[in-house]
Amino acid sequence: MSDTPVISEIAAAGLIVHVRVRSERLGPWGPEGGGVARRQGRLAVEVVEVLKGRLDSPAGAVVDLEITERGPATGRVADYYGIWFHVPTAPGTELVGFCDGSSAALAEQLTDEHCSQLVEAATVLEDLHLALGLDLGRLTADRLIQEAGRLRSRGGALFARYVWVNVRTALVASPDRFAALMRIAEDPATVTSAQEAYLSAAYEDATVTEEWPTGSRARLARAMMRAALHPADAELREPVLGVYLPNLLRAPAPEPLAAREVLGDRAELAEQVRSAPEAAHLRPWLDTPDGGS
Repeated sequence: MSDTPVISEIAAAGLIVHVRVRSERLGPWGPEGGGVARRQGRLAVEVVEVLKGRLDSPAGAVVDLEITERGPATGRVADYYGIWFHVPTAPGTELVGFCDGSSAALAEQLTDEHCSQLVEAATVLEDLHLALGLDLGRLTADRLIQEAGRLRSRGGALFARYVWVNVRTALVASPDRFAALMRIAEDPATVTSAQEAYLSAAYEDATVTEEWPTGSRARLARAMMRAALHPADAELREPVLGVYLPNLLRAPAPEPLAAREVLGDRAELAEQVRSAPEAAHLRPWLDTPDGGS
């Protein structure tokens, strides 16, 4: 682990539990005040698997939960209303909770006080099994990066953030290791959500901590360009070319990045950026190669 502003949901959780709703008994919605409605009731949930941490209920046990679900009184969703509003609770629904693990009681953990995220299981189980299957006690940073490459077509954003927080210190110390991870991030064979997670983690870390050498920040900028401009990664263009890349180039971390520092003699990449309509705002930066952004 390291001092990084990037948070891994997997690393931060003290308890990660997979449950299945067995029965649902919820009352009617009523006003709570402040534009918020609520309803209360009970769920019976079966413990499918404890992925991280400890529970006093083993797999297969059914636990009764008293829940309060909050939501908008008007029906217009404009805020976060707690863990239960954003997931279905019909019988058969499978959910995964990321909790603090401060107790071993499931009924206490699956509350707003102790659970930071509750999501549908199908959206996270693959990442969880891949990430928690890594033997962090035996894997060096180099081997962990190799595993991230081997699993690039399977691991999504949660997996990528878990890899990041576990190799970050080694990446800062070694431009070669950072370049290896950026090759994964810019590879269109990598799951798109993982590409964005790697790039945004590096961007956030570099601009907040200001610990990254110019060469690594330049390598990140090139990875952003290559990923966002690849035809297979169209959904990356708006966030990467519109937000991350221009902000990275301008960031005083400690100095803005000049086009010559980023592109050097990479004429083909420079032309790809220049000719992309989504990168039109970067042309003045390209036209002043020694002048930063």
